[in-house]
This record gives sequence, structure tokens and C-alpha cells, in this order.
Amino acid sequence: MDRIELVKELIEREPLVRWTAVATAALVWLTVAWFSPLPLLVAVLLVASVFAVRRRRGDHLGPRPDDELDLF
Repeated sequence: MDRIELVKELIEREPLVRWTAVATAALVWLTVAWFSPLPLLVAVLLVASVFAVRRRRGDHLGPRPDDELDLF
């Protein structure tokens, strides 16, 4: 099995892994916000603008059923 498949199965099987990742992301977010909120504001605006542009174009934001993930 592929490493990505193993990690995906672990995340699906163990909810503690998912909550640990969420807690880590929140901790990093709050640490950066404590130091300087400007990078977080820029990141949120960048993600929102990409989402708005893709939505306006009509692009699907998820993978299409015929797409295959090929990392190599």
C-alpha cells in the first residue's frame, strides 16, 4: 500500500489523529496571530479570492471522478 493510503486510512479509523491535526493547526494559527495578524489576514483574503474566482469561472473545487491522483 501507498503511504498516502495508509495515512488516509489512519485518519478515517482514528478520530484522535484528526483532532490532533486540528488542534495543532489552531495552535499555529493563534501563535502567528499573537505575533502579527497581518499574514493571517493576507492568507484568508488570498484563499477567499481564489475561491471566488474559481466559483465565478464555474470550476469545480473538488476532484472530478475521472481524475486519478498520481504523485510520481
